[in-house]
Amino acid sequence: MKTIIYNDDYLDKKDINKVVGRAKTIIINSKDELLLASTNNNYYLVGGHVEGNESDAVCLHREILEETGIDLDIKDIRPYFVVEYLCKDYPNVGDNTNYIANYYVIETDEVPNLENVELTEGEKEGGFSLDYIHKDKVMDVLEESLKTCTKKNVVRDTIDAVSEYLRQN
Repeated sequence: MKTIIYNDDYLDKKDINKVVGRAKTIIINSKDELLLASTNNNYYLVGGHVEGNESDAVCLHREILEETGIDLDIKDIRPYFVVEYLCKDYPNVGDNTNYIANYYVIETDEVPNLENVELTEGEKEGGFSLDYIHKDKVMDVLEESLKTCTKKNVVRDTIDAVSEYLRQN
């Protein structure tokens, strides 16, 4: 499993006093289309923050249901890719955070049900959408979105995760 670590603040692991987990997934259907979410032209993979003592599987079940309306039974998943950030004073001054995002792949032909989603206010205001993009075109779409996106790190992480998935498959 490949791991990328970003440490622009040059922190040592002993300096870390907070850990934040995220679980994100590539959802791919039998047509080789990847499901990407988008808000304010920021393409990203479905998933989010691991809450409390949740496992990544429980987090992904909750996030997939909230963001796509799809209720999947998620078991025995293993990450194929990890991105870590070591951040000084994030999200608050004095918090030296190890932000760890585990990436998974879920194959399903279940179709999103936007009438059954629970979006945040930011997602609603940003024109949240879900788009299936064929794996042969997904990198072009992501690279193009870098020109106008508002959250470059989010799109960059998505590019890294999708690129690693395509390399492995």
